[in-house]
Amino acid sequence: MKNIQCSLYLGLLLVASSCKMADLSEHSNLPIPESERIAMTKLQEVIEAQGFEVLQQKNLYQFKATDHWPGWIGGLAKIWPDKTTNFLFRHNFNTFDGSALFLDGKKEGDLIGLQSWVYYEKVKDSPNIQNADTGDKFNKLEFGLVVFHYFLELPYRLYHAPIKRYYGQRKWKGQTYDLIFATWSSETANSNFDQYVLWINTDTHLVDYCIYTLRDNNSALTRHKYGSIAYQDYRAIEGFQVPFKMPILLDDGVVKKKSLDKYFHQFTIKEFTFGGFEEEELYPLPGIPKKIDSK
Repeated sequence: MKNIQCSLYLGLLLVASSCKMADLSEHSNLPIPESERIAMTKLQEVIEAQGFEVLQQKNLYQFKATDHWPGWIGGLAKIWPDKTTNFLFRHNFNTFDGSALFLDGKKEGDLIGLQSWVYYEKVKDSPNIQNADTGDKFNKLEFGLVVFHYFLELPYRLYHAPIKRYYGQRKWKGQTYDLIFATWSSETANSNFDQYVLWINTDTHLVDYCIYTLRDNNSALTRHKYGSIAYQDYRAIEGFQVPFKMPILLDDGVVKKKSLDKYFHQFTIKEFTFGGFEEEELYPLPGIPKKIDSK
């Protein structure tokens, strides 16, 4: 009986710990106004070093990319129909409006898009755009459209977040980093908004790593988990620094593991250009007001 009670108790502890929400906030000895001021200064340095004024001027950009989800875990967790997928993404800067054309795999030739948070699809060889919005129901394809759009513009987006904190400096692999925390609503975890911690290289003033939560993951068993992304192989495209290689690991793996070769999945840009299409192509659904970067 004691063994059964012990097992039940341990089981309850496991469930309770699993239900905890991931919280990336830290205690800081800095007064909030000073912490916020330093954070804004560091983010502004990134915006200037990476060349976000170019994105502000160009607005439209497109890139070919590959997303690879290796192993059996990748097969279970992937957000696309295939474990390796090639796309053509098209985005409008500082909005959530964009599209992705599948270049191979099960959905080759199909187009998916997001316009003012309304999801749509266009099947290969069909002339018609279909409003396929799922409302509040989680849609993996819609999530994929948003996340890579957001991650490529992350320093600029987080500069405009209402809550920003400076979490001091850390060293990793011989390099010093400034850590900047950003979120919305409350510094501690809340169920509506994600938290981000940027690792800014003090030499290049570019973001090398980001630790982030995923509030869309509302599973009681995995909501305590979070993710991390590394920004590698920066290349200057008309004055804007583009990270061409982005391995993603679970939890804070990008700043804990010595090698990033065994990634959860990896997003790799093949080609990146500004323009090359008309803005109207990203707004095929009539009568929907533009939300710009509003959620």
